[in-house]
Amino acid sequence: MGFNQLNQRYLQVLFMFLLTLFSAFSFASEPLLPAVNLAEDGKIAAQKNQPIAILLLSSRVKSGRVLKEEALLPNLMSGVFDGKVMFREIAVNEAGTVVDFYGEALPRAEYKALFNISSLPALVFVNAEGEPLTTPLFSGAYEFYGFYLKRKLNEAMQALDNPTRFE
Repeated sequence: MGFNQLNQRYLQVLFMFLLTLFSAFSFASEPLLPAVNLAEDGKIAAQKNQPIAILLLSSRVKSGRVLKEEALLPNLMSGVFDGKVMFREIAVNEAGTVVDFYGEALPRAEYKALFNISSLPALVFVNAEGEPLTTPLFSGAYEFYGFYLKRKLNEAMQALDNPTRFE
């Protein structure tokens, strides 16, 4: 094996190692999953006495994608909310349904009206039955989003009589 081939092989092994390492860290934090069945999510949230934070966005609007990628996901990847808050996402402009908190399939577009949201993107905070715990969090300065997210989650935790607080 020549020197160049050895260097290429070394870079491939290094790349695979870093990819594996990155994957391990990315799975250590709870992801922002698409909402599928909020009734089932509600049962889990009730058992853990935790709020459900639902990101409502339009997948065709840049502000929602940017908020998600530059503000919300970095905060989720920190691991601070793992096991304490359930995060879900509903793209209200996409076809299909999401099972609501009563077990009924509801078109995605209806969730904007259900949560009384007039501006997207918005993060709503609800209990296991889908009732609001605090006012929604809208897009803002991304560098301060984590601060406001923690504040809203503390309000949600207080409404649930859950002693967990985020600093």
